[in-house]
Amino acid sequence: MTKEHILEEAIRLFSINGFDGTSIQSIADAVGIKKQSLLYYFGSKEDLREEIYKNVISHWKEKLPKLLATKSGGYGRFTSIIESLITFLLEDKNRTRLIIREILDRPDAVRKTASENLMPWVMIISDYIRMGQEAGIIKESVDPESYITQVIMMAMGTVAIGGVVTALVKTNDKVKIEPMIKELERIARESLFKENKL
Repeated sequence: MTKEHILEEAIRLFSINGFDGTSIQSIADAVGIKKQSLLYYFGSKEDLREEIYKNVISHWKEKLPKLLATKSGGYGRFTSIIESLITFLLEDKNRTRLIIREILDRPDAVRKTASENLMPWVMIISDYIRMGQEAGIIKESVDPESYITQVIMMAMGTVAIGGVVTALVKTNDKVKIEPMIKELERIARESLFKENKL
């Protein structure tokens, strides 16, 4: 039994039942430990939620500078960021569902956390988009901040509910999210870069 296992089960249960609909006891039961053992690692349910937030934020604070520092040009940098976003979201679909649930259930708290921790990175990426616009690589009509927000929301939605909406697509084999991811990448790419710069 580890802190990581507790976090995994908390994420899974929060994503299914919501934060308010999940008890410390239900998380302890899912992990297979006593409630007091869980409280030894995390003093409260709120502490658990904060640790989940901290992990998501620290991932991007570590990853984004490396992606932005890549020597490849605008298109290569774009591809790296989109692939990293999709990979992160697909690594744990429950975490992605939880993020969406938190946005819906606690918009003010999520807005504050995002503003304090992620806004600086959105502004840096926006500046890269503006530099691409000035260089004639990126479409002038793109509003950088809105573009970034829409791509993030499309990616989260695709991962979180992709299995459900694939029911709208006629297919003979198992439901696959890969075609939806490829289409998401195409939409993000073609709505950003000028046609002759792809």
